[in-house]
Amino acid sequence: MKTIFWFLVAVGVVFGFYSGAVAIWQYYEIKGIVEVSVAERARMDRYERPGRVRDDILRRAPDTGVTLDERDVFVTEEDRTLRVLIRWSYPVIIYKGEAMLAIPIAFDKAFAVPGGR
Repeated sequence: MKTIFWFLVAVGVVFGFYSGAVAIWQYYEIKGIVEVSVAERARMDRYERPGRVRDDILRRAPDTGVTLDERDVFVTEEDRTLRVLIRWSYPVIIYKGEAMLAIPIAFDKAFAVPGGR
């Protein structure tokens, strides 16, 4: 009985490390997508830029395995600063299609961009 208990504890620890690693990997994937999107759209008109960056992020995220909804991505621009805020979660335990335990993840960064027209 003691062996089974420690085996289950070891499986739980390995699963916990795996889940944490996947959450960190998702964060860095989203970070890369945001940086590429902002760099590509930096020279655009300042009225179009936030929407285009947001659309780029939403279009590229599924290619990396991260599912984002339109409500998860916020892009605003004020005084030559483009701020990108993305919030999502990595489901760790799923039961009957519902996430019973999820790791919340957020990416928030401000980028300096040229003034534009």
